[in-house]
Amino acid sequence: MAISAPHYRCLRELHRRGELPQGGSILEIGEANWYGDMQVPEELLQGLKPLLEKKETRDWMSFLTVKHVYAWLFGDPKVTSIDMSGTPAAYKLDLNEPLYLTPDEAITCDSPRHQFTTVINHGTAEHIFNVSQVFRTMHDHCAVGGLMIHEAPLTGWFDHGFYNIQPTAFYDLCAANGYKLVYMAVTHIEQNVAVPIESREQLLQMAKNGGVPWNSMLWVAMRKEVEGEFKIPMQGYYANTISDEAKAAWSALR
Repeated sequence: MAISAPHYRCLRELHRRGELPQGGSILEIGEANWYGDMQVPEELLQGLKPLLEKKETRDWMSFLTVKHVYAWLFGDPKVTSIDMSGTPAAYKLDLNEPLYLTPDEAITCDSPRHQFTTVINHGTAEHIFNVSQVFRTMHDHCAVGGLMIHEAPLTGWFDHGFYNIQPTAFYDLCAANGYKLVYMAVTHIEQNVAVPIESREQLLQMAKNGGVPWNSMLWVAMRKEVEGEFKIPMQGYYANTISDEAKAAWSALR
């Protein structure tokens, strides 16, 4: 799970717009490391130089780089991570199961949940068979007004994980749970692009025109606007909540 150059560009754009919660706390669903497809920005490099001199931290530098990204863009938040193969600080927990976390401990029984100001799925959900539980865990642990950020394979990534996740999943999650879709982009690591998506219809037209390349990813930020139990969405096509253009594309893009 990593922050690539396109992922970083999306975070910078949200920061520019004033959409990233400042201070507070971050829950990482998959502890992020620095992907290495771009140079570390000079603003971060200065803070990392003292750490580079410490041999005991060298193996974890790519993870520490991301922590500095968070400190810079999110106003020095407290970071809690879940990752079976992350740093020693990450909780080794099964994301297939319900989780109840605080910033200082993780337990798996029914108890009050801590809610974080930002919850980030760093390309982890597609590796979890019970993907619905990942969305529920993120919902349950996101504070009202907080952001849930996802990056997931859209096309290609052959046999990379259990799933590729389609745009309708995010649009319908928003509709079912009252989220505000703050930002969406089609990203591509090799092409180093992040194409902003302003509407479902725009994305469908891109697909019709062959503008969504193989191995694309979808980067999505959603704001939780109301508190309530997580609701399983019905696909918009069957719920009759999408436009006539989107309905036509449902057939045309099969």
